Amino acid sequence: MKPFQEKKRKEINPFNEIISMLNANHVEYQTIEHEPVYTSAQAESITGLALSQGAKALLLKTDADFVLVVLPGDRHIDFGKLKQALLAKKVRFAGEKEVKEIMHCGLGACYPIGSFLNLRTLADPSLIEHETIAFNPGVNDKSIILKSKDYVKVASPEIARISK
Repeated sequence: MKPFQEKKRKEINPFNEIISMLNANHVEYQTIEHEPVYTSAQAESITGLALSQGAKALLLKTDADFVLVVLPGDRHIDFGKLKQALLAKKVRFAGEKEVKEIMHCGLGACYPIGSFLNLRTLADPSLIEHETIAFNPGVNDKSIILKSKDYVKVASPEIARISK
């Protein structure tokens, strides 16, 4: 995949981009409006799905590029496996400013679809073991629920064992 290249500095509305992408691909989904949530545990209580069905999206910076990592809400990144999958020596979490600049959202609202940003996306296979998943679509006061097969269809993530 080519290196991350942000679209020209126009402001992107991730929620609108995601909804457009889902509609264009004829994906059935449910949108839930709720009080703002910032953690996977908070989102679990809103969606009614298990913590393991929440798609936790994390923006990371490697030696030379940004990458989006997606795993279930009950899992943590295994940095050894991640570095191996990315062929990277250094990996760190993106800072708040970097998240805003690249994903056009705040911390806790990162979404698991990086394709419309030309952002390399890796998803742990344990996420798609569930029939249904949920995620924040770039905002903290909405959640989207859809079938995991539809997530894979729309997001086209690389599947790699990156969690522990």
